[in-house]
Amino acid sequence: MRDDPLLRSRALLIARLAIALYLIELVLNLIRPHLLPDEPALSIFYRLPGSSGSLGRLLSTPRLVFWAVIAGIAAGAAVQIFAALTRRRTAERDGRRAIVLTWVTLGCLLLPFGLIPLTVVISYFPVTLLCLPSTVLVLLLLRATVRFARLSWTALLLAFAWGALIVFGLGRAYTSLAFGTAYGFLGPKAGTTDLSGFTTSLSHTMDLLVVHLSVANGLLIAGGVALLLMLLRHRVTDAVTGLVLGAAVGLGYNFVESILFIKIYGSLGAFLGPTGGFEYWIRQSIGVLGGQVTFGALIGAGLGAAAGARLRGRPVAAGLLAGIGGSAGAETLSGWLAGQVGEHVETGSTLDTLVASPFFWLLPQLPFLAIAVAILVTGLRTRATQLRDALAAEGAPAGPVTPVEAPVLASPALRLWTLVRTWRIHGRRTAWSLHRLQSAQLDLAGWVAEGDSEMTSEGVELRAQVMRAKGERRMVQP
Repeated sequence: MRDDPLLRSRALLIARLAIALYLIELVLNLIRPHLLPDEPALSIFYRLPGSSGSLGRLLSTPRLVFWAVIAGIAAGAAVQIFAALTRRRTAERDGRRAIVLTWVTLGCLLLPFGLIPLTVVISYFPVTLLCLPSTVLVLLLLRATVRFARLSWTALLLAFAWGALIVFGLGRAYTSLAFGTAYGFLGPKAGTTDLSGFTTSLSHTMDLLVVHLSVANGLLIAGGVALLLMLLRHRVTDAVTGLVLGAAVGLGYNFVESILFIKIYGSLGAFLGPTGGFEYWIRQSIGVLGGQVTFGALIGAGLGAAAGARLRGRPVAAGLLAGIGGSAGAETLSGWLAGQVGEHVETGSTLDTLVASPFFWLLPQLPFLAIAVAILVTGLRTRATQLRDALAAEGAPAGPVTPVEAPVLASPALRLWTLVRTWRIHGRRTAWSLHRLQSAQLDLAGWVAEGDSEMTSEGVELRAQVMRAKGERRMVQP
């Protein structure tokens, strides 16, 4: 991948903003009122009396992780100061040096937060393996949804990793501090024994926490999608590109969150009600495309629409409003709806498990899911027109795309029919070579559709890949 100074500067800006917000959360937590006699300076170090093992790890932040984050922030700041004080005058050397220092800085600032989800994934590895099949299936679906100018596996996996490591890690770091801060200011004063006041304060704190987590996650998802869109800006970048990237980021977050919730309810189901199996059914089966996957897709679609049309403002604001507001509203409304019918449906019964609970969990999300599907369908139709124009521009009897091939490439149904018929008549090897050729031709069409004159060398390479694929196909044809 070639160096991109603009991408590096934007990545540093996003990392600095994320760290600034974390430090604000940290200071607010330090100055909160202390409600318990032995409460530590930071609420994230508090452990419930008698809690140990799995329960203790679930309800507190490991000190090693916290100090790794602080050390990373200090190291990142030191690297940036060093870069500013030792700037060289030679442009070539300074460019190489800037690349190294930028990525070292980003690693120091952001990667320590990835220890939080890594702790979850490794500590509960059997649950991790349980969640892998459905997650991989959704990644394959996202990859297959867009056939023309599709995203590479590298881009999809980077988006997934951003959601799993950065969004979940930073989001939980923010929210763990915010819970202690909010309850410190909203909770009953020290020495109060009023149980109703305690319950009310806790309820208000949890309501505030839902909004806080939705805002934090939404902004972090937007930051990741924005960086990836910049990385891909020399290809087709539109609402579809942003939607798929946002969904992949949300899927990464959902993967780690599912592991944590399945473990929590598997360990504490007797006290909390739902079981680990029920959480798997909701989060990794019937609702795997809902939740953060849907809301991440809407945030990404807004950013992609703004990037593709070279606009600013309204598409991004609309995507953030839908993603953040929808996430907070759906979380609150689904619990309220379930409570309204709680007296009429037995908790844990077959009706509740298979119908009532999934229905009330998905119902508030359905309008947002419908919007995401509508954006995807509309975007793919627009891309179909771009594809036909790009193929017409490349069409030549002896060129990468011949006039006979262009109509087949422009139609997903014809492409599939051609592959199936080739397999039946000439065998799997010939069909696979045809698939590789069509993929190379579609990649070339995607580059032509973007029409970026700065990427001439890439265009030459893409055309060469098509011609090589044609040569290989001739060699395997019977």
